[in-house]
Amino acid sequence: MADQSAAAYLRPTDLTFDRYRVDLTTQTVQHERRVCADLEDALGGIARGFKLLYREQVADPYDPSAPLVMNIGALTGTRVMTGLRTYLIGYSPLKASLSGAPALMWSAGSGSFGTRLRSLGIEEIVLTGRAARPTLLHLGPGEAGGPARFAFLDAADLLGLSANERVRLLHERIPGAHFAVVGPAAEHYREVAYAGVAITTDQQLETGDAKPRWCGRGGYGGVMGSKNVLAVAADAPNPPASASGLKEINREINLGAGSARYRDLPLDRGGTWRTYKMMKDAGALTEFNFHSTGTDLSAALFRANVEAGPYEARAEGCYLCGIRCHKNVYDAPEGIALGFRAKVDHEPLALLGPNLGIFNPDQVLTLIADVDELGMDSISLGVTLGYVMEHNQRHPGAPLVGGLAFGDFEGVRKAITATGTGRLPVVGQGVKRLSEQVGETAYAMHSKGIEYPAYLPHTNPGFAWALAGGHMSMRTFFLLVLERETGLDYWVDAITNRGPLFMLDDIIGLCKFANVGPEVEAEALRVAAGLEVTADDLRAVVGRTYLRGYASERRVGFTPDDYTLPAAAHEESPHILLPYFVTPEFFAALRERVLATFDARVAAADWL
Repeated sequence: MADQSAAAYLRPTDLTFDRYRVDLTTQTVQHERRVCADLEDALGGIARGFKLLYREQVADPYDPSAPLVMNIGALTGTRVMTGLRTYLIGYSPLKASLSGAPALMWSAGSGSFGTRLRSLGIEEIVLTGRAARPTLLHLGPGEAGGPARFAFLDAADLLGLSANERVRLLHERIPGAHFAVVGPAAEHYREVAYAGVAITTDQQLETGDAKPRWCGRGGYGGVMGSKNVLAVAADAPNPPASASGLKEINREINLGAGSARYRDLPLDRGGTWRTYKMMKDAGALTEFNFHSTGTDLSAALFRANVEAGPYEARAEGCYLCGIRCHKNVYDAPEGIALGFRAKVDHEPLALLGPNLGIFNPDQVLTLIADVDELGMDSISLGVTLGYVMEHNQRHPGAPLVGGLAFGDFEGVRKAITATGTGRLPVVGQGVKRLSEQVGETAYAMHSKGIEYPAYLPHTNPGFAWALAGGHMSMRTFFLLVLERETGLDYWVDAITNRGPLFMLDDIIGLCKFANVGPEVEAEALRVAAGLEVTADDLRAVVGRTYLRGYASERRVGFTPDDYTLPAAAHEESPHILLPYFVTPEFFAALRERVLATFDARVAAADWL
């Protein structure tokens, strides 16, 4: 991209990017150094990925012809703190219309793999075809500064291993690389629609513990598996980069109000674990398939209560990141930390714990670790299992999954293993398809086939318009808790204007936990990438990217009926200590206005 030492800022069209088109069937690679046509090309991430893919015709995401894009953002691999992100973009085996058409989305992960892509000069890879054998795609530096080298290596020895066992073996084989790795679930992609991709971290490679970050949402591990790619190795050192001019920007990311929620503060230790208590205190925690109970059962999993013993939670982080959002839990009998157990975030904690009626810390830590080692998205799996349990509670005479019940830890553990090894496709297909087959969709917690993160839809009608999962692509999930607004105008604005701005991080390469606004991000791009850009420019590119995603949904057959919430989300609960407002009437009025707004913007966009 830009010469970061240049005295003058560069326009997007002054820049180039390097795209590699890889045909796995023929094992051929085409390198393209392309002049950026616009800001989307210059920023990369989902902006460039959506621009490339939103007109594609994909009937089956697992077909060899279906493209899978792996790319980075403009700040990935720079010295801007949290500039680490890797993106997987394509048509999802999980996200789909009511008519069954697959839809475009993405998944994002931190770790150190993206920085190594930057070092290799690889800003985008487009994978098509299917390798003839299980394959490790090894990426190395080219000769004399030329294009990166791609090697197609045999990876049959990875088959059947857990995700972290694969990483250990790969690290022994290629010690200078970082990796994007699928787990066993991806080998059974037809039976598991939500297999993820592990992105390795420095701590994982140094300790051997299972501490990756995950591109977990949307099922892209299965898409990689369908192409017979079990791992990608980016074999290069960290890129040379300057921190000159970034002191105040990094200070704001590291110590500012935006990231405070994810840091350990002196009197309030954090990470997304803090969110668990916040939602519990609001009566809005996902218990028993998104039914808040109004009891103190879930308090057993508060961080303070878990740390009371016999565990220790350590704040650890990704490469050069001071936020240290990772809350890694270790067994600590007698106060001495021993073996690593699991990385705790709000979503797996809540959805594999209280959502399944399980409140024992040791059991929940075991389930989190099991799901990670099999390479599945804990959100999709936890929601689908919660649906199974509620169905069985409602229909004891016609049970699913052997009558799996809330609180049955051993039964859940067996179901997780069976799902991740392809032996329980009724669960592996996700909650949308399962509920449609059963004929009861009212308590299936998803919109457009993407299971909800651990926030009640009763409090967030914006879930229906999220392009890639409700806590990654539409920042409306906290609004009722923080602002307590219930007006129709407020929510139309929140969904059509404020909410999609959450996508900006997934364009430029920053972690969402940096949580800084477009003004700071524009300055970071000017300093670290030499790019002439303003905050308004960034807001505009987010708007265009969202419209590409929305237009793609409508093009493949999404109708107004696809933008909906499950019927249970419209029911008032006496245990939710927040205003009740998502009535069927409110949502109908909201949908009419939101769709009219987006449809009008699409009609006016002559660039679509």
